[in-house]
Amino acid sequence: MAPLHEILATLLPDADSVGAPVSEAEGARTVGWVRVLRARVPALDVLEPSDLVIVPASSLSVVAPAPADLVDLAQTLARSGASGLLLVPAHGIGEGGTGPGGRDALSDLGRAAADAGLPAIRVRGLDPATLEKRIIGYLVDRRGELERQSSVLEADLAQLAMAARGVEALVAAIGGFLRRAIALEGRRSDTIALHAPADVPDAAAAVAAYLARPLSGGKRVPLPGAPGETGPSGWLVLLGERPVSDLETIATERVAPLLSLELLVESQVRRARDESARGDALPSDGPPWVVLVARQPESIAGEPSREEVRQELRFRFAARRLSLRGTSESLDLRAIAALEAGDPLGLRIAGRVAEFLGRTVALSEPFAEPSGRPMEEANARATLDAAERLAEPPLVARADRLAAYRLLSSLGSLPDDRMQAAALLEPLLAGRPASVRERLATLRAVLDHGAAGEAANRLGIHRNTLAYRVRNVEARTGWDLADPELRLALSVAVRVVQSAQQDGR
Repeated sequence: MAPLHEILATLLPDADSVGAPVSEAEGARTVGWVRVLRARVPALDVLEPSDLVIVPASSLSVVAPAPADLVDLAQTLARSGASGLLLVPAHGIGEGGTGPGGRDALSDLGRAAADAGLPAIRVRGLDPATLEKRIIGYLVDRRGELERQSSVLEADLAQLAMAARGVEALVAAIGGFLRRAIALEGRRSDTIALHAPADVPDAAAAVAAYLARPLSGGKRVPLPGAPGETGPSGWLVLLGERPVSDLETIATERVAPLLSLELLVESQVRRARDESARGDALPSDGPPWVVLVARQPESIAGEPSREEVRQELRFRFAARRLSLRGTSESLDLRAIAALEAGDPLGLRIAGRVAEFLGRTVALSEPFAEPSGRPMEEANARATLDAAERLAEPPLVARADRLAAYRLLSSLGSLPDDRMQAAALLEPLLAGRPASVRERLATLRAVLDHGAAGEAANRLGIHRNTLAYRVRNVEARTGWDLADPELRLALSVAVRVVQSAQQDGR
């Protein structure tokens, strides 16, 4: 159970009352459960005192087709002891809930409910099924429901980030989810992005007040700094005078690391584009090309200098095959390599460079257009950062395994293990739930058992069936399930995802 005002403040911060505002006494009413008014008669199978009733606009044409019926419905619900009504406009109907003929049934019902002493609140941006699920989750497990909703936002942001949609899209997704105006600031509190959801009444005013006095209001959530940096890398600001809810607090704290990473990636992309504008030529044997990134060696007496190392690389590889970028003063050693037919991913040339340097080299995915280099260079930098956090970094860190490196490096220390596991297993998670479960079960059996016969017995299928499934998984994903580095990450990821499925998340 929870008081009505707590549910409204936490789950429906931008909802507004119809008729008279919800009084303090009405807000203190206890909500025991939630019911949805169905488009049939009887509209409710059961209604008990303290139930909160969700009223979809689409149901009223069946349950209360005439104005007098709306009054009777409101009085009946009030006499039953319901704690309140949540009015949900139908899809395609205006914000006021006006349907054909200009009749606003939701508002009529809300005013009739207010006259009968029953709080009526109009809800925006949620369908009845989602609204019911959220409130039930909150009543059963308050903290768990807030974490679940936050994880949904986290997963949505991860998808946007993987699609390279940019920080503006991420900020818009956060603002839409929280139903609040949002600002993203850089390290020096300079505004990077702003978003005001169009259907949130106070959002435009909140943005106007922020632009007038940027540091005057709103909750400021610090974004973690990059490795080796002190202080936050930026700030996520919740705008407006509305109190910050528990959901907003939990959600923003969870997504802050992802926003910080996106800021870092975009900064690297901009830097790479700036350098590209200086006209650095790509090796003539391409396309396709790949980007190689490694740490510059420290200047130690008796050891080759950075410039000597770069000169040796130029001697080892012809300019038409490999070109160096930056200077010996750069933090990273960066190169562009043209691919050969026998080395379509660049693994061979990356391995040769890594062996010569004696340190990890990050390898981007191949690209065929010069405009693709800045993004691949940023991806290679991010891959190097993730791989070097592993206990035993690989000699060649592949950008197509970035999710695997992040997952392995974050186990036991970061809250986003489910997000990284889902990112790694994404090719297997599309389709019908039964097919997804079958693929994950097959993958886990193959990873857990060295022999095909044991894996087949584990699944209760024939060895030929197992071989067919494995070929299907490898064709769908491009993985080599014999690769030990990949097997470890997949073994961890499949357990994380299966555990989340069992928990219903």
